[in-house]
Amino acid sequence: MSGIPADTGQRDILRTLLYYDIWAYPLSAQEILRFFPGRPPSPSELSGHLDRCKASGLIGEAEGYYFVRGRTEEAVELRRRNARRAAVMWKAATFSASVIKTFPFIRAVFVSGELSKDVSSPDGDIDFLILTEPGRLWIARSLLTLFKKVFLLNSKKFFCLNYFVSADECELDCRNIFAATEIAHLKPLYNADLFRRYIAANRWIRSFFPGFTFTLNGPARVSNRRSVLQRLFEAPFRLVDADRLDDMLMGVMQRVWARRYPQYDEAARNRIFRSTKSESRAYCGDFESRILTLYEERLREFGVAD
Repeated sequence: MSGIPADTGQRDILRTLLYYDIWAYPLSAQEILRFFPGRPPSPSELSGHLDRCKASGLIGEAEGYYFVRGRTEEAVELRRRNARRAAVMWKAATFSASVIKTFPFIRAVFVSGELSKDVSSPDGDIDFLILTEPGRLWIARSLLTLFKKVFLLNSKKFFCLNYFVSADECELDCRNIFAATEIAHLKPLYNADLFRRYIAANRWIRSFFPGFTFTLNGPARVSNRRSVLQRLFEAPFRLVDADRLDDMLMGVMQRVWARRYPQYDEAARNRIFRSTKSESRAYCGDFESRILTLYEERLREFGVAD
């Protein structure tokens, strides 16, 4: 294959662009530097690497955005269209977060998925990562899911609840480029202090992006005030055995996953639909594995696989 990258800097640029190319998402030079997988180059060094990549035909550039060979300027226009749509979706996300934070035992609300990258496709939804009171994750999850099913007719457009984590177990044990990228793009909408704690617990992502720096700056204002309604809604749970209730709800969901997805063995089901006392994660269709497989295929295609 012609156009094999000549040095480590070019290889690292390609490795960065190829991951985002899965979504036809071109990057600016600043974004490439932020997610650079090797030793972060100086701006002048990066500029030189980019110029050599363009000269060899490995990448293209338009309006300050870079994309891999095979893409065109249309990828830049697509990102701009999706960014304009995202500006509207952020308003919806802020409203949804204001509702979510009133539910019992919700302690923080972050935006993940494509909206956290400031884009929204026409059929996209709003993905939330929600942190809960320890030992109450399944109560919180069940109440929010019931609300979505009854009042939102199970629509996930503005209320996608696929990831819950206990506030005392913030560190992810699954460490790969997919998880690292999602954490790096998280945007808080409720509880900045807990967001900082979550990020501090997952500083391992710098093993993937050594030059990465965290910031609270985002397109939406972060609320830190706990809801008065939430305090009222939590009061009745003092009258029941909440520990036992939480365990029961977790067991119910584990059985639901087993019945709903019999095509997966137990090991695969536990990976795709994480259901523990401190974590509930459901990426239907084994989304994470599919992305990692696609990425490896693209790395091999461009001759930059490990």
